[in-house]
Amino acid sequence: MSRFTDARDQAAHWLNARAAAFDGSPISAALMAGIDKATEQRWEAAVERAALLPGSVRPQKVKALTDVFARELATVGAATGAAAASPVVGTGATLVAGVAELAWFTARSGDLILTMAALHGRRSPTLDERRAWVLAVLIFGSSAREGFTSAASQLGLQLEQPAQRVPLAKLRAINGILGNQLVRRYGARRGAIALGTALPLGIGAVIGGTANYSAVKALAKNADRFFSKLPYSTIETTAIEVPARP
Repeated sequence: MSRFTDARDQAAHWLNARAAAFDGSPISAALMAGIDKATEQRWEAAVERAALLPGSVRPQKVKALTDVFARELATVGAATGAAAASPVVGTGATLVAGVAELAWFTARSGDLILTMAALHGRRSPTLDERRAWVLAVLIFGSSAREGFTSAASQLGLQLEQPAQRVPLAKLRAINGILGNQLVRRYGARRGAIALGTALPLGIGAVIGGTANYSAVKALAKNADRFFSKLPYSTIETTAIEVPARP
């Protein structure tokens, strides 16, 4: 058996032992904090970011956006994992750093999704609509359109029809359905990466950097696909939106 295989097996055993004893509640809180921050506070910044992207056509702007975010989040992921290589940093502290990185990654993923929406010409979305976009893309990835449509159908709302309007009350109910799936689907993927960054001997740095880079590339592609053809036409605003608390 090769040294690589031995190291891989030891790493898997170490990760499984910590995963079994790990409390997932901080992950849930980190996810929601990241989503709240992006959707409540950063739409205007996303619009400005989209306007400043280089390129004369949308595919060029999408590539520029993807490259910037992939580099940034890969660097953050690698830095978080690198802490595990230090003998003075304990596993517990590294896991805490991993959860903090998870909140940051989720917020920045929200920024990326909202910027993609602006690139596709989405204008003045409500807070609930922004939240629905972010949740759908994070949870369902390449099948975000289908996932959103499925959530709507659970409420008796059949989408994919010409000029389909979604009542605001229904949209909020859709967000409730999506929110219930967040930890189980998106959280499970990102939680595994957060644990992986805690692997010692520099392995965590490799996992954190490469996982974030690949995740951003996929996220941008999925968001671009989602906004190319939303499963509804407009949101029928029948209630006053309550501003986010400062």
